[in-house]
Amino acid sequence: MLKNTPLTPPDCDLRDFAFMPLDVARLRDSDLAANESPEACWAAVLLWAASWHQLPAASIPNDDRWMAQQTGYGRIVKEWLKVRPGALRGWRECSDGRLYHPVVAEKAIEAWEAKRRQRWRTECGRIKKHNDRHKTKHAVPQYEEWLSQGCPSGHLLSVPRDKNECPDLVPSEAPSKGQGEGQGQGQGHSLILSEANASGGKPPKLTDPDEIIFGYGLPMLTTAGTTEKQARSFLGGLRKQHGDDALIAKLRDCAKAKPLQPLEWLAAALPPKSAGRHAGFDQKNYREGVSADGSFA
Repeated sequence: MLKNTPLTPPDCDLRDFAFMPLDVARLRDSDLAANESPEACWAAVLLWAASWHQLPAASIPNDDRWMAQQTGYGRIVKEWLKVRPGALRGWRECSDGRLYHPVVAEKAIEAWEAKRRQRWRTECGRIKKHNDRHKTKHAVPQYEEWLSQGCPSGHLLSVPRDKNECPDLVPSEAPSKGQGEGQGQGQGHSLILSEANASGGKPPKLTDPDEIIFGYGLPMLTTAGTTEKQARSFLGGLRKQHGDDALIAKLRDCAKAKPLQPLEWLAAALPPKSAGRHAGFDQKNYREGVSADGSFA
């Protein structure tokens, strides 16, 4: 008997999406809520949530021990088996051996498409800004063209004090896991680089801190789920607190570390400075000059 084709693409990665949409009316009126025990319903919801951060999204391994752990039964697999039929209502095994839920897959595909379109819009905006600043005419790709090229993003950046003639590769974002070592990483540069190589020229060196920080830092944050407004405010705050050089250095380190939540990583790497007009109050001795009976010495 032929098994179903997986319901989400293999590179559908939503592990940086903290929230999963829940269709309240659909769940409330479902056969699951009407016919299964409360324990089975709760286990089902926990499996939906677990599948959201699996790769590919909306899938789970067909392993009862794993499912027992995810639904709160720990090592007591026999207790999990009592609710298993109800908890797995609607799930189907596909040709990759994993279980998929059609409703969760529907929501995952919508989120994945929105994520890719945001990455494409960010890349197009960056190319347009580069053209405006450097008076170049690099082509802005159509969405389908960008997808067919492996969703390229990022470019070579150089900053003041770089010793090497060829600057380090600093991508605009960490490549999505699951893209593969060949096409995904081999095409991870922007169209700016591709055209520069085709013409035999060198990609332009960027020394403007504003272009480096926002042209590189914004895509890194927005593709992880941060809104552009919040990302601009966050980067501006770090820039004001720590300066351009420190922020650019940490952006490079963040690209190498590839955290799922770059905003939290940068916040920890560049904590707020406490120096201000109220600094040092905790070290001040407020009893100084006051005698034991409360009078001033």
